[in-house]
Amino acid sequence: MYSNFQQQNQNNLNDKLTQSIHVNRLLLSSAVNDSYQTFEEKKTFFTRIHQKTIDEFKKDENISLVQLRNKIVSLFQLNDVKVDIYVINKEYVITDATFEKDIGLDFKNIFGGKKYFDNISRDNDIHIENDLLIDYMDESIKVYSCASLNHDKYLQMSFADPFIYKKLRQTVENISKSTQNKINLFRITKTPSNEEYYENILNDETIINKEEYLNLQKKFPINRVTDDAIINANRQNKIIRSDKNIAKNLLTFYIPIFSKKKEGSSLDRNFIMKMDIDISEYLNQQQKNKNIFILLGIVLFTLIGILYNFIKNHFYFPITKITQNFKDNITINDPDLLSKKDEFGTLANEYNTLYSKLQNQVENNQHLLNENKQFIADMVHQIRTPLTVIMTNASLIEMQTQDQVSSYIKQINSAINMLSNSYEDLAYGITNDTIEYKPSEIDISKLLHERIDFFEVIAEANEKTIVTDIAMDIHLYMNDIELERLIDNNLSNAIKHSHDKSKIKIILEKINSEVLLQFISEGKHIYDVSKIFDKNYTESYGAKRSLGLGLNMVKTICEKNNIYYAVNSINHMNTFTYIFKG
Repeated sequence: MYSNFQQQNQNNLNDKLTQSIHVNRLLLSSAVNDSYQTFEEKKTFFTRIHQKTIDEFKKDENISLVQLRNKIVSLFQLNDVKVDIYVINKEYVITDATFEKDIGLDFKNIFGGKKYFDNISRDNDIHIENDLLIDYMDESIKVYSCASLNHDKYLQMSFADPFIYKKLRQTVENISKSTQNKINLFRITKTPSNEEYYENILNDETIINKEEYLNLQKKFPINRVTDDAIINANRQNKIIRSDKNIAKNLLTFYIPIFSKKKEGSSLDRNFIMKMDIDISEYLNQQQKNKNIFILLGIVLFTLIGILYNFIKNHFYFPITKITQNFKDNITINDPDLLSKKDEFGTLANEYNTLYSKLQNQVENNQHLLNENKQFIADMVHQIRTPLTVIMTNASLIEMQTQDQVSSYIKQINSAINMLSNSYEDLAYGITNDTIEYKPSEIDISKLLHERIDFFEVIAEANEKTIVTDIAMDIHLYMNDIELERLIDNNLSNAIKHSHDKSKIKIILEKINSEVLLQFISEGKHIYDVSKIFDKNYTESYGAKRSLGLGLNMVKTICEKNNIYYAVNSINHMNTFTYIFKG
């Protein structure tokens, strides 16, 4: 807001400066034009006077120029115009003059001077200069006329009105006073040596000799860059701003009075106005605004601090305490918070009540879970003995029975082995989080053959054949029960989900320091291999339902022992791959 406010103030200042420049430029150009307009109306009259002066001079060339001037002034009653007469030789130097300060002036040192007199010498006409000049030596505005007397001499006259110059000075002072801006007016003049200089039109300096005065002026070569603001404003024909006096609260502008020289005009257009604008009022207001915003900022930050502390003590701290208790899963014991009569106090007390109920429910559920787990453990223990008896007696019956019933005995043995495998899964499932299964060195080649022999009965009963490609004498460092669960579940799934009369291939090989174990079976396509190891996930296989626990148990064992596991299903060939790292 402060930045926007300051920008608006800056825009207002720029508008004020632009308006001030425009007004002063308009007033000053009008004053200069009015001052010069008087001479425009008298040029015909000045031509008549010049012609009469030539006639009188030719009658008596020995007459003094002062006498000649007095005679002309009396003849034409020139009471409001000051007249001076100059004699110029063929070297373009003033040899005699009624205005003695100009004697010795060499026009070859004045831009366009030689060319001007060369043009005059070609005819007998009287030439009145288009440009009106300000003469600082007698503080007047003059117009010059000139004619050739012969090839060796020129007669020049000047017509000056000192009151117009004084009026111009007074007008500039009035403009400066009314607009409260300090104003100076400069005129740019060129020299024959391709240089330019400027003169202060409002100059108060006393000038004794014009030649010396011109020689003392600082010259600026036209083809050389300069940092002088007056010269640059004229060359570039644009307003130049200077901040060198900003410490004094002043901005200085150098302004071309006339945008360009008008053709055929009697007015020298190379005028530059220097204007100093006092911006102390703006700067004081800017400082006041700054102080107001500083005070506003202090008040605002104080209010924000009070509001912050209020929110922190009445909202942030209670919310933090409550959420921290949520994270820590403990009751809220802060007496200040519990004694509050607002929403936070109500929330804290309600939380404690709900937490207490939840804890009671959790304890009840844990008690039920423990009882359920103990029941399963007892049942597993109770099943072990009769299952062992059944398996032993089934083997004895198979040895003594006749061939006619041997197929039935195989079915019974298959069912017993499947029941035994499920029993071992159940036993591991209820004990893996309470019993530490320590690893040891295992001959996986031997263990794999033993488990295949165990499942051979189940495979035969289901009219499926197990073929092997098992490398011998491969050892692993792993718990034997967990390795057995991994093998058994893969064999069981392969038998259960493969096509009838198909082959199940088991591959075991060592590649460098890694051991590769694969179970390959031909069965229905596995549609979502990314979920096949998830708990309770099963794909629909008609009547062959599954609990979805076996492969999840395999996944748990693999992740515990850093075993890579993956499944691939292409063209009804399902491959379960396990890589044991060395």
